[in-house]
Amino acid sequence: MSRTVITAVVAVVIVVLTGLAYALISSSIEDKTQRDSQSRVLRARQMLEQTIQLDVVSTLSKAERLAADEAFVRALRLDGAERANQAKLAFERFSAKETRDRTADIIALVDEGGNVIAMSDVATVVARLWKNDKGELIWPSVALALQQRIIISDVWDYQDKGMMRVGVASVVDPEAPDAKPVGAVVVAYSQTAREAQRQASMFGAQVAYYNDSRVFATSFQRSASEEDTAKRSAISAQMKSVGAVAGKPARIAIDGTDYVVATAKIQIAASRSLPAELENAKFSAAVIAPMTDAGGMSDIKKYIVFVGLGSLAIAMLGLYLMHRRLIAQVDQLELGVTDIINGNVDRTFRPVGLELDGLANGLNVMLSRLLGRPEPGEEELDDDGNPIVQGRVEFEDADTAKSGAADPELAALAQEPEPDYYKRLYTEYLAARRGINQPDEVSFETFITKLKVNEGKLRAQYQCKVVRFRVVTKDGKVTLKPVPIIA
Repeated sequence: MSRTVITAVVAVVIVVLTGLAYALISSSIEDKTQRDSQSRVLRARQMLEQTIQLDVVSTLSKAERLAADEAFVRALRLDGAERANQAKLAFERFSAKETRDRTADIIALVDEGGNVIAMSDVATVVARLWKNDKGELIWPSVALALQQRIIISDVWDYQDKGMMRVGVASVVDPEAPDAKPVGAVVVAYSQTAREAQRQASMFGAQVAYYNDSRVFATSFQRSASEEDTAKRSAISAQMKSVGAVAGKPARIAIDGTDYVVATAKIQIAASRSLPAELENAKFSAAVIAPMTDAGGMSDIKKYIVFVGLGSLAIAMLGLYLMHRRLIAQVDQLELGVTDIINGNVDRTFRPVGLELDGLANGLNVMLSRLLGRPEPGEEELDDDGNPIVQGRVEFEDADTAKSGAADPELAALAQEPEPDYYKRLYTEYLAARRGINQPDEVSFETFITKLKVNEGKLRAQYQCKVVRFRVVTKDGKVTLKPVPIIA
């Protein structure tokens, strides 16, 4: 397997493992994040439902307290300015007991015919304000309060004020023998973005008020005092699908962010049983929480990517450095082998590195046994600690060898049998070394091995069938001169 393939396989394995770890962790984180968000939303919805119930009780209580003011009975008996004065006194007494941060947006008195005869902070009242073109009351709760003695907590989609929590109570003349309602009072509170923001700060989740047709207000803020109407529009587009989950937490996307939402119906309640058209709650509130990782587990995904990329970089660097280290050692061994192929059979392999030192030593042992010289660790050393190489045979260079091609004894040399040639040449070489007082201890086998190695190299160089050698003594040096035989 090539180094490129190995590198590619390592890289692919690291990338695949990193991808699998990222996918598994991402899935786990997403599941945990969704569970945490759903748990947070469910807790917020419980608080929302409790708040709705408290609002129902509070609205019923306020409507009952408002209707108990005797000034309204007197106002219904009078006309003109006296009627307005009596109603105004009752309105002021009621408002005086309201809390500063939650005051009624509408306080009104309706006569037994359904006409609005007085309204808080409104100088001129339109009597038919709450009637349609046919003269019928548009609010069933008001019509019911005029028919029978009852207190109702209702919810209205009221003109430009949006969604309103409304308390309606019958006004009864205590002196009348039948105790039949002589009118009704209405107290209403707008469910505004400010109210939604107040509840959101308590619930730890965003709040929205809506019905089947639209979202009236949300706690999403564009600034400190302004509602984010763009998010209100985005929520409005998804509320119908949310309502289909029967109150279970659902997942929606707003401006590219995932949220978990849970809804709660805003009940219609009364002091006695209500008709079916009033009991069916048409308005709801929702708590909305972003799919955020409260435990910080999303950072793990970044760490996995970082570790994966780091591992890939380290692996590539390690492979590169190992490649460089091994190639350097292989190159040294390759140079040594090439040197031996070129005739230098006295060559020994030096240590090249931990990875290939064993191979270098094995090659030295192999050469020692083939050439009959001492094996590594058994050779004699000189004063400098270098191995003493016995039986070194010198050969002339290739350029010098070409001059022997026209020797007159070439034919006789070519006809000489090979065994006789090797014995003669070996004898002449030893005699020549003794003649210059440099006797050599090279064995016949080592001598012949070195000859054959050089013969093979020179045959390829000169493109000839046979290469023979002659012993030459020159300048106090004994060498073997190659003679290529072409024919």
